[in-house]
Amino acid sequence: MNWIRLMGWMVMTIMMSNLYLYPAQVALAQTASATQSAAAMKPVSINKADSEELQTVRGIGPALADRILEYRSANGNFKSLDQLKEVKGIGDSKFEKIKDQITL
Repeated sequence: MNWIRLMGWMVMTIMMSNLYLYPAQVALAQTASATQSAAAMKPVSINKADSEELQTVRGIGPALADRILEYRSANGNFKSLDQLKEVKGIGDSKFEKIKDQITL
């Protein structure tokens, strides 16, 4: 067998193995993504979370997280999720965006 033919077979073998392995790689990537999404979907406790954890909520940045902590420190734990609207920077619109991501 000459070298060119041997190289052709090697390239073909590699290409075929990639065709069989690719779906498995995609499935693993999707599983990892779903796991990360599930972790991200776990509600954050506004009564227990620190600044870093509050910032995992889409719509809460460092400044707003600090204001939530300051409010909690001055007034005690939140009694209801709606009480979060008393924090400067959280109006009806912001509250609607984050309410599914938070818990007491």
